[in-house]
Amino acid sequence: MDSGCEFDKNGNHKSYPFPTAPPVDPFAKIKVDDCGKTKGCFRYGKPGCNAETCDYFLSYRMIGADVEFELSADTDGWVAVGFSSDKKMGGDDVMACVHDDNGRVRIQHFYNVGQWAKEIQRNPARDEEGVFENNRVTCRFKRPVNVPRDETIVDLHLSWYYLFAWGPAIQGK
Repeated sequence: MDSGCEFDKNGNHKSYPFPTAPPVDPFAKIKVDDCGKTKGCFRYGKPGCNAETCDYFLSYRMIGADVEFELSADTDGWVAVGFSSDKKMGGDDVMACVHDDNGRVRIQHFYNVGQWAKEIQRNPARDEEGVFENNRVTCRFKRPVNVPRDETIVDLHLSWYYLFAWGPAIQGK
C-alpha cells in the first residue's frame, strides 16, 4: 500500500518546501497612447502630460458590459470621478480611489449630498486595483454600464456630466 510518502536512496524521508504564494502582479501602467483610439481620456495639467505627470488623469473604455476607469492624481489622499445630471455638486454618483492609513488604495462609492460625500456600502466597482507611488494615487476598476434603478448608482449608458476631483485625506477619509 502506497502511503504517499517518498524516501531517498538511503531510506530518509524526502522533504519538499511549502508552496509559496504566487507573486502579486505589479500595477500595470496606464497607457496614454490608447487615448482617442480605444479609450477616452481627460487630462488636467501641463500640456502633453500623461497619467504619471498630469495633476489629474482619467480614462474610460467599454469592456463587454462594463466600463473600465483609470484614475490618477498628484495627491497623497484621493482621486475621484462623479456623474452628475447638472454641472453642480449634489445628488451625484461618485467613484473614488482613496489612499488609506495602511498605504493601500481602496475603491469606494459615494453619493454627494449637497457639498458632502456620503460613503455608500453598495459599491458597483469590480476588478479593483490601486497603488500609491511617487505621491500619486492611481487606480483602475470596472463598473457595469447598466445597473438596477438606484438613487445612488447611475446607468452609464445615459448622458452625465463628469465631475473631476482630487484632494488630501485625513485618516483615510
